[in-house]
Amino acid sequence: MKIDDKWVLGRVEWLCLPALQDTIKARIDSGAKTSSMSATNIAEFERGGEPWVRFTFLHDHISSDMEAPLTRYVRIRQANSKKADRRVVVTLPVRLGDLEKNVEFTLKDRTRMLYPVLLGREFMGNDVLIDPSRRFVQPKHP
Repeated sequence: MKIDDKWVLGRVEWLCLPALQDTIKARIDSGAKTSSMSATNIAEFERGGEPWVRFTFLHDHISSDMEAPLTRYVRIRQANSKKADRRVVVTLPVRLGDLEKNVEFTLKDRTRMLYPVLLGREFMGNDVLIDPSRRFVQPKHP
């Protein structure tokens, strides 16, 4: 669904992650700058002289070991804390409805949170309108 040239998203959408070979629920969060993905066992290593990250995506019934090039580091401060966490960032392709993008994700253990992925403003860019009264506006893809 689009309005003019903008994709309409609800507060929760189905996100297809080819690296996972699965579709998961993602919370759309205009209050967050960077997107975040649930990850445990995060370990940095080198491949071909370049920095990479190995991690386990773990949430509900889905568990998958993944690897991706390390894109950068960010400092994230939670609203309830004065201390900033240093997190690795990886870039992964995603599909939400017919919208396809490469998205930067910080890696953080979100296993205790309702949604394994949070999509922030950098994902949205100028392409998205959010209708917080709705959920799953875009179609689910396998």
